[in-house]
Amino acid sequence: MNKSEKFWDKRAVEYDQNEKKWSETYNKAIENTTKYLKKEDTVLEMGCGSGIMTMQLANLVKEIHAFDISSKMIESADQRAKGNNIENIQYSQNTIFDERFKKGTYDVILAFNVLHLLDDTPEVMQRINELLKPRGIFISETASLGETKAFLSSMISLFSKIRILPKVSKLKYSDLENLITKVELEILETEILGEGVTTYYIAARKP
Repeated sequence: MNKSEKFWDKRAVEYDQNEKKWSETYNKAIENTTKYLKKEDTVLEMGCGSGIMTMQLANLVKEIHAFDISSKMIESADQRAKGNNIENIQYSQNTIFDERFKKGTYDVILAFNVLHLLDDTPEVMQRINELLKPRGIFISETASLGETKAFLSSMISLFSKIRILPKVSKLKYSDLENLITKVELEILETEILGEGVTTYYIAARKP
């Protein structure tokens, strides 16, 4: 078990309460996303956490394959889906590089609040491009710590170093756009969400 997995396992119980602080931002991201979804779509969601956002989209698509590195998060998400009689979500403890995810399989890939937590973001973006069908859609909503006030950004970096928080990248809006365009995805829409620690919403399409 790596350090990130341990971190999120420990926080799985309290995660839902913390997510409520960001409900306005999450709801706006969900609202933006719905127009890109079709009833026949097969969707992949990376870093699904406890599945709160996943469930809000499940009835709009054919099926969702959702994964997270934390087994405790997956347990929580699976229990929530079963409790709400949602049957078209398949949860797994996984990474995007698992060979069971086949190239050219997905109509839409979702990455809500996860890209800033990755060590290998360029490789992940290349993998996303491989997994998307032609004309497939990639949607991300990412904490943009490179755009926050210096004091807040420094505090987040300190907490990351002393393991109160996991590793966090100080991504700017332009960094996120560059990650997407470098794998030849066409940006369709962007929006800055929230205040203080803002998140950057991006929808992009594979040629």
